[in-house]
Amino acid sequence: MADSEIDRNETEPTVVRTTSSTALFFIVDGLCALGVISIVFGDFTLRGLAAAGIPLAVGTLVFVFYRYPRVELHRQQLVLVNPLQTVTIPWNLVDGFETHFGLSVRTHEKKFASWPLAGKGKKWEKDEQGVRQLVENPDPAVDAVLDRYAALSDAELANPGGQRVVEKRWNVGIIAVGLLVIVWALIGFAALPS
Repeated sequence: MADSEIDRNETEPTVVRTTSSTALFFIVDGLCALGVISIVFGDFTLRGLAAAGIPLAVGTLVFVFYRYPRVELHRQQLVLVNPLQTVTIPWNLVDGFETHFGLSVRTHEKKFASWPLAGKGKKWEKDEQGVRQLVENPDPAVDAVLDRYAALSDAELANPGGQRVVEKRWNVGIIAVGLLVIVWALIGFAALPS
């Protein structure tokens, strides 16, 4: 869990997700793409097209659950992009963070969990005397969020007139695509010869 993908850019928000989720996405989706191509070229019939929905569903669901979720660090807000819902939290409304089981953002309203960032975890290390001890295993992705929060200026924390609030919205497009490929995969399983 120590590796993280942190895309830092001066004009765009910093996007944070784990490296393992990115690697899983590219490996699984590459194999699924080969599966879809081989099924389509091997059996270009309705049954073949239906069966192609099986690897397509696997690849799409890996995208939905492992590549799409991310944390975006904007200048005046933090955005938690999870598979079902996106939560935009202005920095001034953040009361704190919890990192025990994964990154959670505490506000006066409630606690919002981040899907892509796991907790810090623990690892075994030997000390100077050669004795093994359980120590904190820092996660660079979680640390990037905590460091950004610690480095906020007064201008970034300003909320004139209390206009900025926590916004939640459902990711209807991602949910619809996920359901569509599941239905296509079920049709594909039904079309397979018994």
